[in-house]
Amino acid sequence: MLATIGKALATAVFIVILAEVAKRSTWLAAAMVALPLATMLTVGFIYWDTKDAVLANRFAMSTFLLVFPGLCFFLVLPLVQRFGAHFWLAFGIAALTTFAAAAAATMIYRKLGVEL
Repeated sequence: MLATIGKALATAVFIVILAEVAKRSTWLAAAMVALPLATMLTVGFIYWDTKDAVLANRFAMSTFLLVFPGLCFFLVLPLVQRFGAHFWLAFGIAALTTFAAAAAATMIYRKLGVEL
């Protein structure tokens, strides 16, 4: 339980630091987010908890394969706002579109025999 609380605190600290950096430099915050730090931490935590390198590697590969559909968020958010939508509406539409793209990609990967 203590390890779970530690992971949650480390994750929260990371997000807070990113938000504070973004107030001063959107470029630096974007560069920090573009690095797969959260994925790296998650892969490390999976291995730490399970000692299962196969599971950790499977998570890393699944993340890689879902990066491309995840990019929909960054395209849809400004596009929907350009049509006059309020930020939070555009955010919601972008999030839903991203989930739909990830689900579609997952179905395509499965048809190709790739398990995520």
